[in-house]
This record gives sequence, structure tokens and C-alpha cells, in this order.
Amino acid sequence: MTSLAVESPAKINLMLAVHGPRPDGFHALTSIMAPLTFGDRLQVSLSEAEADSLRCDDPEVPTGSDNLILRAAQLFRGASGVRESFDFYLEKRIPMGAGLGGGSSNAAVALKAMNELVGEPLDRQALLGIAADLGSDCPFFIDAKSARVSGRGEIISVLPKPIRERLSGQRIALFRPHFGVPTAWAYACLRANGPESYENEASARGRIEAFLSGGPLSDLLFNSFESSVGQKYLVIPCLLEALRGSGVACLLSGSGSCCFALLEGGTDLAALRSLCERAFGPQSFFIESWLA
Repeated sequence: MTSLAVESPAKINLMLAVHGPRPDGFHALTSIMAPLTFGDRLQVSLSEAEADSLRCDDPEVPTGSDNLILRAAQLFRGASGVRESFDFYLEKRIPMGAGLGGGSSNAAVALKAMNELVGEPLDRQALLGIAADLGSDCPFFIDAKSARVSGRGEIISVLPKPIRERLSGQRIALFRPHFGVPTAWAYACLRANGPESYENEASARGRIEAFLSGGPLSDLLFNSFESSVGQKYLVIPCLLEALRGSGVACLLSGSGSCCFALLEGGTDLAALRSLCERAFGPQSFFIESWLA
């Protein structure tokens, strides 16, 4: 086998509580992440060239050495000792800067595909270690199962199977304005707004335990970034407030600009799309998806 085509799923944060800065420069957080049926597609092939290459069908995606896929290839060779180069072709569907974990997902599935192509020299734990070096969201995508995430994002506790089955198939709408939100800027806003921007760990644990004990999914929804991101991008909280006022459970996902709404049986998807397009403009992103 010299080539693999792999799905690279997006994720949403059903809950994202940021607790404050850590001594290592990262932030402590507690989150419930869930993968989606929506995502990118990555073709990974062994190459006879001296260097890795990355191509993408979206010209706006940077394909230089700073791309997480190429950084993942470098770290993989360093950890595994293999000499092979790789060619990557990315079919991009996940918007950049959306808070859906697109770049992290791409890097994680690239790691798994490279490992498989060269005979699996690294075990799961080693792949998780490389993923943690690449970024806080990357370890989640090694297994890509609904999980409780803590630390700076590197501590992954897959949810019990009955809870994952409860989440799987939940219908959602994803909607995003025609701009992204840089992750570093979003965290800087939390720091600038002071201690009141952070959620204490006890509150986050309580919200999670209530959900795990059978509470409604809508009560789990929380994101520390929603207020700070909304201070600059007012259209986001205004739209979310309007949706909540009409009985739709919704949330900003991650630190980016993408939001999601839980779609129940009586939700009028066409009306929801129309409202989002009126708020975000005709260039906005809107799709229906499901929790995987």
C-alpha cells in the first residue's frame, strides 16, 4: 500500500470552559468535544521526492512549512526513524479560523495515515504525544470520539459508550460569518478581560456531571469565548441571542467564528438558514450535519 485516503472530521465544543493561564503559557480548560460527520478529506501517499509536498483544492489554505500537516510529517519522522517522504492532497471543506478544529484534524489524520503506510512503527500513545506537540486540539482527533478534554487539551477521556451513543446522530446546523477568529487573539481577549472571563473548574464539572447523569444536552452548552469574541464581532452574540429567544439551543464553537444549533424535530431549517444569512450576509457558511 502506497497511498491512503482518509476522512478528516470537524468537531464542535459542546462545552468549552477556560479556567485561566498556566505557567507554560497555555490555558487550562475543560471541554466536551464531539466529532462531526462533516469534514475534509486527505490523500496521503508515499513519495520518492526528497521533501514532503502539500497541495490543496482551496487556494486560500497555506501549503508552506508552517502547515500543521507538514509539521506533523517532520515530527513523525523524528519519532519513528523512518526516512520516507510523503505527498499530501487536501480537499478542504472545513472553514479556516472557525473553531471547528480543521487544521488539528488534518494533522492528526495525517499522522495516523503516515504511520499505517510505513508499517505502524508508532503506537497510539506515541501518536498522541506527537499530536500534543502540534497543538491543543490535535490529540482529540487521534481517536475522534466524543470525549471530555482537560489540561491544555491534551488529556482526553473518551465518554462512556452509552453517552456517545446518546450523542451520535444528533442533528445540528453549522453557521459562520465570512471571517475567521484567530485563536491567539481570542485567548488574548480572555486575558485582557481579567479573571471574570474564566470559568472555575467546579462549575464546569457540575455542568458535565449533570449531563452525564441524564440532563438535557442543551443545558451542557457553554463557551467561555462567546462573550469576549462577541465584544468585537457583535453580530455573533446578536444572532445567538435571537435564536435562543426563539427556543433554539445554540452556541459559539471553539474559539473561532463558527456557531452551531441543535436541530430538533420541529426546527424549520430553511427559516434558520434565512435568519443566519440575513445576519451574516450572503457569503456566510451554513450546512446541516450530525454528531458522529
